[in-house]
Amino acid sequence: MSTPSVSSLLAIAWKTVVRKLFRNVVLVLAVSLLVSLLVFALLFNNAVQKDLEEANKRLGADIVIVPQEAKTVAEEFILESKIKTFYMDEFVFDSVADLPEVRQATYHVYLNTLGSGCCSIDEGQVIAFDQENDFVIRPWLETGPARLANTEIYVGSYIYEFLGLINTATLFGQGVKVVGHLRETGTGIDRGVFMRLDDLAKVSPEAMGDYKPGKISIIFLKLREGSDTEAVVAKIRTINPRLGIMTRGNIGAGIRTTLKDIVKVFSITIFIASLLAILLAWSTFTAMANERRREVGILRAIGATRFHIMKIFLSEALIISAMGGIIGIALGHSLIHFLSRDFALLVRLGSISTLGPETFLLSLAAMLSGIAICLIGAAMPVGRLANLEPLAAIKDE
Repeated sequence: MSTPSVSSLLAIAWKTVVRKLFRNVVLVLAVSLLVSLLVFALLFNNAVQKDLEEANKRLGADIVIVPQEAKTVAEEFILESKIKTFYMDEFVFDSVADLPEVRQATYHVYLNTLGSGCCSIDEGQVIAFDQENDFVIRPWLETGPARLANTEIYVGSYIYEFLGLINTATLFGQGVKVVGHLRETGTGIDRGVFMRLDDLAKVSPEAMGDYKPGKISIIFLKLREGSDTEAVVAKIRTINPRLGIMTRGNIGAGIRTTLKDIVKVFSITIFIASLLAILLAWSTFTAMANERRREVGILRAIGATRFHIMKIFLSEALIISAMGGIIGIALGHSLIHFLSRDFALLVRLGSISTLGPETFLLSLAAMLSGIAICLIGAAMPVGRLANLEPLAAIKDE
């Protein structure tokens, strides 16, 4: 018996799939749900990992120091743009900035948020920074002068969206002029309004909130080439053991731990969904094999090999699973866009879930996994059917 071409084999398989459409639709839906879950899990994990890596790079610092009790909330500001205020004594900066391994050091002071009724701009974080030693803010400056003058401010990309072309605003009851804005960084800096440290003295004590002169919020250290980050961290701890210290590699350690737990939940869910898809494929093709035993017996009698029989039935499984895979990719991306409206952790997924090389490869991997799982479930009853002797298959209709 001559081997049919791939196109003719798929055409025959398609006609068979359509003939039992309702039964096959159930399997299509099962595969589509499995693939959509895989797409969501892969994109979710990839997006969070990339956000953590990018946030570490964008701050431009090798070591970040905050009060010990504020370490968690500082990470929330850096990684999730959640507005926070916390303070430590300014002498901490002086004690670490002079270390021989430190090439550059700067600090910020976080003040009351713009949502506290102190001004006319949408919610954001007021940040006073040291212009002389800054290496965190200025590299992101998209428009505006390199240095701020009296009562001038920069704004982050998020705040700039609300200001538009307005170049004046009110900050802590004082008139200020917006002279520049920053590019999007994907960190809490995007919600920042940046003023000079020199202008802190012009803010009334009532508007300062919890801030007191001589306090700072966060320290950024850039180390000299070849310096051992862990050794510098150990040295800082000997100077002051009550500091919260984050390095470029461990910012977001808490989120990474949570992500691992979420991935475990995803893995268990996907494993269960895969077992269900295999069982459903096995059940569907077992019923199909029982219905078509006589057909297979006749094909074997006129010269079809076991391999021919396997190809015919697995072609049907391939069509069913491919349909489910395509629908699953669409469902997975739709789920991401839907959930990103309501869950802060998924906000950036909406923009990441777009057509691109990486997204395409992850979606393709999810689809191929769904197809493989369906073929595994179908292969067991199909293999048993292909091994029947022709005469036994015809008589045992």
